[in-house]
Amino acid sequence: MPDNETARALLGVVVFLGIGWTLSENRRALPWRPVLVGLGCQITLALLLTKIPAVTAAFAAATHAVDALQAASRAGASFMFGYLGGGPAPFSIEDPGAAFIFAFQALPAILLVGALSALLWHWKVLIVVVRAAAWAFGKLFGVSGPVGVSTSACVFLGMVEAPLLVKPFLPRLSRAEIFIIMVDGLSVIGGSMMIVLGSLISAKVPNAFSHLLIASLISTPMAIGMARLMIPGEAAPGAPGAAREPIVLASPYRSSLEALTFGTLDAVKMVANIAGLLIVFVGLIALINMGLAALPHAGAPLTLGAILGWLLTPIVWLTGTPLSDLQAVGAILGTKVAANEVVAYSDMMALPPGALSDKSLLILTYALASFGNVGSVAILIGSLSSMAPEKVGEVVELGFKALAAAFLTTCLTATIMGLISA
Repeated sequence: MPDNETARALLGVVVFLGIGWTLSENRRALPWRPVLVGLGCQITLALLLTKIPAVTAAFAAATHAVDALQAASRAGASFMFGYLGGGPAPFSIEDPGAAFIFAFQALPAILLVGALSALLWHWKVLIVVVRAAAWAFGKLFGVSGPVGVSTSACVFLGMVEAPLLVKPFLPRLSRAEIFIIMVDGLSVIGGSMMIVLGSLISAKVPNAFSHLLIASLISTPMAIGMARLMIPGEAAPGAPGAAREPIVLASPYRSSLEALTFGTLDAVKMVANIAGLLIVFVGLIALINMGLAALPHAGAPLTLGAILGWLLTPIVWLTGTPLSDLQAVGAILGTKVAANEVVAYSDMMALPPGALSDKSLLILTYALASFGNVGSVAILIGSLSSMAPEKVGEVVELGFKALAAAFLTTCLTATIMGLISA
């Protein structure tokens, strides 16, 4: 029988939700409404953001704005680092791709975006957007104000910075509400990393930034639905203030110059963290591969990517990925979970031309578009524990369960994008 990719993808939607229900802490209290609302919002947003000409035109304009940001950050990086930062080289370069240095040409964009994000927050532009999204999530999913604010801000600020907006409320949130915040943080990509990853994959993925932004936007409602599916629950009893007390969103800066300054300084810490984590995780993967290569083998040596590819092949099959690409997509998806999204996208870019079909490349692009990896779980646990020491036990206990929920969420996102692109 001929392979039916659409049927596999539809089965995948059911299976991914079924896995979430299987992992639920209370299978009898099945919260159908938030799950169906999350899935419905995910599908509706995917169609709206990719099929409506006016919306796609707006995203194209946003891509041009991102190109301008990248050019601006490259100007600053080349002033500081010369040709290492993307400036003219004093010698001829045969392979332009080999001249791309991630630390000097990609990471500086985080500094510029961090400064501009702080400025837009000070000017109340982002505050208006976050308030509107938080109101919508409250109406759709019945989540409390702190949860709505944190989840709506995560796309713009990231998984660590967004919960800071509701730090005083965190100790009063229920276990289920803390879980929603964790799952959402691991299911999306924050604004600054979108710029970095967009520049990294733009040579192979047209309109890369638009795809990454769409991925985060359509994953957010499903992240809430998946979190409610796996840990059903409402606001903490006896803590009505956590849901009804007004949340004041205000600028902590006294001037635009102060916003730019502190936004940049905060971004410097993020750049240092990303650089350190990348060095360690890439090195660990290389070390593991060396150990696997030392094992007796016939033919090509065993690698971590190959093992992960075999393990995740059934999951990739359920996304509707063409059969010829299952192993390659599974290996890169596994690398993302074990290491991080930057390493995984780098592996995707290292594939030879034509190694993946257009549909497989699209599905993989969306499947990788989140912070859902082991390293991010550690970062999230550390940050939330410091914000709410009273919740450290719950946060640690929920860490890998949140990773599983985020993984299922991004698999659903990739599957749906593959379906509507068919």
